[in-house]
Amino acid sequence: MTIVWLIIYIINFDKKEKHGIITDRFRMTIMNLNMLVFLIFWMGVVYYVKSGEDSIVNYGTNQIICTIVTHLICPILLFIIYQFSMGNERYEYNFYKKWDIYIVFIYAASYLAYVYIRGELYLHNGGLTGRYPYPFVNFQTLFIGNSTLLYIMYLVIIFFIWFSLHHLWLIYNNNLIFKLKNKTMNEW
Repeated sequence: MTIVWLIIYIINFDKKEKHGIITDRFRMTIMNLNMLVFLIFWMGVVYYVKSGEDSIVNYGTNQIICTIVTHLICPILLFIIYQFSMGNERYEYNFYKKWDIYIVFIYAASYLAYVYIRGELYLHNGGLTGRYPYPFVNFQTLFIGNSTLLYIMYLVIIFFIWFSLHHLWLIYNNNLIFKLKNKTMNEW
């Protein structure tokens, strides 16, 4: 998703839209999702190192390269682009009145549902490995509790809070860049 968005954004960099996927607010949505990908990637690295599980030995060279590009390099590049391309307007902190945060929530909930259904299909078709992309969404071995439904509710609540905090930080960062840009413009 990010790579496709990034290509569209680069092609349309000089266009300023009020609606659509090349707006500043949608860029903030993409950044929010990528911050999560980046953090989960590093938490996964720490988890596998601490648990002694060596799942990376099952990866081929292309899988390792793809994982590094999509979970490490892409979010870092997007963050750099974000710093230079945001701050065109000041945002209010009451972001629940705007549409962009709801795209983040819908995408995350859809991905969680996809992971669950995919894992169940793998399980019913005899698949023993690769059912779940991350250990915390392994619904056969829950981190806490013994009810899958309650565990999914925990995840939804945790990610609602997590994405909301990310969004607050992104709005703060945008407003700081806006303030710096205006200060620089006033000095000229």
